[in-house]
Amino acid sequence: FTHVMMQTSLFYAHHRSDEVFQAISQLLAPGGTFVAADFIRVGDLSDNRVIKFMEFSSMKGFLSLDEMKAKLNKYGLVYSDGENLDRHCVKCNAMKARKVLENNLENFSTDFFKNREETIKDNLASFQLIVAKKN
Repeated sequence: FTHVMMQTSLFYAHHRSDEVFQAISQLLAPGGTFVAADFIRVGDLSDNRVIKFMEFSSMKGFLSLDEMKAKLNKYGLVYSDGENLDRHCVKCNAMKARKVLENNLENFSTDFFKNREETIKDNLASFQLIVAKKN
């Protein structure tokens, strides 16, 4: 393949990043591009707010950008570009929380969306576009 893309799903598998990046590396042709929109850890793993974010998001692991770059590199994928999408993530989650309230949706809580919004605003996590090329 010339391209592999993952949108807001990689963070569910940070604890399996070796498997994921190895498979992507095997699928990509030399010079191929991997693109992901993903949450990365900025805060410390011992911070209760980071732990709460991980619990809300059903995450068993949480990589920092440097850790992700090292994992990519381990499988011949070199980080080549990225973009901070925090502003969009905060806006999107605030809108979702508002819609839950406006529409009085049963079995939905605004806590999940508020947690994401606050975690990004408090600079404990970041929502990033990640681009890597295969050697």
